[in-house]
Formats: sequence, structure tokens, C-alpha cells
Amino acid sequence: MLEPILIGLSAVLWGLLWSYATLLVVLVNFKEQDSVYAYPLQAVLDRFVESLGLGWLKDLHAMQLQPLRRISYALFGVVALGVAFMLWVLG
Repeated sequence: MLEPILIGLSAVLWGLLWSYATLLVVLVNFKEQDSVYAYPLQAVLDRFVESLGLGWLKDLHAMQLQPLRRISYALFGVVALGVAFMLWVLG
């Protein structure tokens, strides 16, 4: 009974992390290209982390491009490896 609940909870958490990391990488790409969509995406990310109670992450979205690029790519890589490991363990 407890195992399916834990599997579902971990899948939801990894899904949220993966979506956040993906949006962070997209934000970096928008900022690199000086796109008009960079500011609205940053506002969406700010509201997303506030809704999860993680308002301290808003400072990450306002960082300069170089450190933000490194952090976002590293986060995406770690989350992708974590999702792959979770799928491997469940398989």
C-alpha cells in the first residue's frame, strides 16, 4: 500500500523538478537572444516558485546570464539523470 504512494509522490516531484529545469533553460535561451518573451517567462517562473512556497528561488531568475546558464544546465542535467535513474529502478 505504501509503495505505490511513494512511487506516485516521487514521480510528481521529479516531474515538477524537470518542468522547472526545462523552463529555466528556456529562460536562459530567451535571455541570450534578447527575446521579448524573456520577461514574461521570468514572471511565470517567479509565480511558479511562489505557488510552491519557494520564493527564495526568485533571486535565481534575476541573475546575470553566465551564472544562470551554468546553474540551469547543471540542474537540468542532474534532474534528467535522476528521472532516468528513477525509471531504471522502477523498470
